[in-house]
Amino acid sequence: MKHRLRRPAFYSWFLGCCVAVVLLLALSFSGNAQEPEDPEMTILSLQKAIETAVQNSPLLKTAAEEERASQAVEQGSRAALWPRLDLNASYLKENQAIPYIPAQAIDIPAKFSDEVYAWGVFLKFPLYEGGRLVGQIKVAELERMAQGLLKEMTLQDLISNVSNTFNKCLQMEALVQAYGLSVEALRKAREDMEARFRLGRVPQVEMLRMDVQLSAEEQNLVRAQEGLRRARNALAYFMGVETSKLGSLKGGLEAKERVAAADISHLVQARPDVSALTQRLQAERARLEVTKAKRYPSIGLVSDYGNRAGTGIRDREEVWEAGVVASVNLFDGGVISSEIARQQAVVAKAEEALRAGVLRATKEIEDALSSVREAEARIGLAENAVLQAKEALRIEELRYKTGASSITDFLLAQSAFSLAEAGRLQALYDYTAAVIEFKRATGSLSAPSTQASSFNSKE
Repeated sequence: MKHRLRRPAFYSWFLGCCVAVVLLLALSFSGNAQEPEDPEMTILSLQKAIETAVQNSPLLKTAAEEERASQAVEQGSRAALWPRLDLNASYLKENQAIPYIPAQAIDIPAKFSDEVYAWGVFLKFPLYEGGRLVGQIKVAELERMAQGLLKEMTLQDLISNVSNTFNKCLQMEALVQAYGLSVEALRKAREDMEARFRLGRVPQVEMLRMDVQLSAEEQNLVRAQEGLRRARNALAYFMGVETSKLGSLKGGLEAKERVAAADISHLVQARPDVSALTQRLQAERARLEVTKAKRYPSIGLVSDYGNRAGTGIRDREEVWEAGVVASVNLFDGGVISSEIARQQAVVAKAEEALRAGVLRATKEIEDALSSVREAEARIGLAENAVLQAKEALRIEELRYKTGASSITDFLLAQSAFSLAEAGRLQALYDYTAAVIEFKRATGSLSAPSTQASSFNSKE
């Protein structure tokens, strides 16, 4: 009887151990299934954001593929200078016997068959093409260089977008913090006013004014919070990641970097897109010369070696030939002339595109310099305005608490301080955006490491 009582207890203990093992395995598998969190994305710096965008941007990858395609075209144009070797094989069934091997002498007649088998190796080597092959190589090389410059401009546009969006997030975070402090201060002031209102020391109209000002500041706070959310969504879009993977941003808006004056004409010529338009113009001019070269003769060395056989592959004979082949166009109904006229129009179009690109680049650089000067002047004025508004708010708050002034003066001072702080943050953002735009307009925004010194983080 004692032995029978132990068996259910043993079975319960064994079953409990099995359940515990299964639960431990399930927890371990579920833990392994979770994706490891990137520690660098938890606290995101500007340089890390740019590096992530460069790795994930579909626009940049598309530009890289276009550059690689132009490299393949250049390789193909260079390969046209080499001899071409082809292997040919054929089988022909005729309705009557034909001479597949001609007569070689009076006593060596031709060989006839209604089935002809043949194979051969054909060699062609260009000796003179009127400069067409060399011109095509030059065109392909210029197109490759232009695609590389366009990829560089795409990279700069991407860095500009990421930098401006990152700084917009920093601005909105600071704005949210400023409005949050303002709302908190107004709520405390309202609690104090409500207590005084109950004692009959404050009229109801001042309570209404306080509620209106508090509501306005709360609206500003909500607007800033939603603006921050939209800015983070835009940053995630440019980085090519999900918004949920963005952590807290590292850094702060500062205006330490200065823009030095330089020769605008030199800066315009250094822009990647202007250089790309220059390369495109040269490529179209080279293509025009290739088109004109179609009127020149074409001379090539040819050679053919193989075997021919008749029915049942009998009487197989070795055949070969070698020589020089030349051809020149005598009359084509004006086809080459129309192609030349078309290419001349393309060259004129490329010249106007280059001129428009230079004008656009000059305008962008001058506008960027003007924006830098404007934002730099606004920063000093905005900082002075914040200091004055802060001091005025301190004085009005003290006067209101001592009963020397009304709530209206205090609310006006609070509103002026909030506007001054928002103006200061906007001026800082505008300055950093103007510096980034100047770098993009001058073609000097290509390396992510150059941004690190421009935006010093607040540790």
